[in-house]
Amino acid sequence: MGASNSKQEPVHIYGSDVPIGFSVQLQDKLVKDTTAPGTKAQKPSSAAGTQSINSRDLSDAVEKEVAKELERILEKQQHDQLRAKERQSSTAELLSEIRELSQQINSGPATQSPSFAEAVGARDRAAQCLRNNEGRALDCWKEVSTFKSLVAGLQREFVAS
Repeated sequence: MGASNSKQEPVHIYGSDVPIGFSVQLQDKLVKDTTAPGTKAQKPSSAAGTQSINSRDLSDAVEKEVAKELERILEKQQHDQLRAKERQSSTAELLSEIRELSQQINSGPATQSPSFAEAVGARDRAAQCLRNNEGRALDCWKEVSTFKSLVAGLQREFVAS
């Protein structure tokens, strides 16, 4: 059952001296696409008729299709590059707004009160206690409750102002 998957198939590489054959349907489609609107493409009626299709016309048709596809790909890449530039500019604007807001917050009246400095100190002590007692967070209940009470006082001050 699985023996065919383990068997290695030989690799065939065709050189430029091997003629490339296209199916009749592909040739007909390419010839129809290259004809001007309003004119009818002539279908070859036999195998000898398929040989009468000029290989130059066929290669021209293939080149036109490839050119159309390349143009579409280039347009998509340009569109993607424009979007990336727009994102970068909007990111820079957002970062500058964030910096401005953080400066306004840090220079506000709430950060200059003495109770704010106490709350920051209590936060640092609680964080240090939690780091020192890793896995035993209940040992830091005093520091955490002190921090919570100072934050509650800051909230009351803010609401009162």
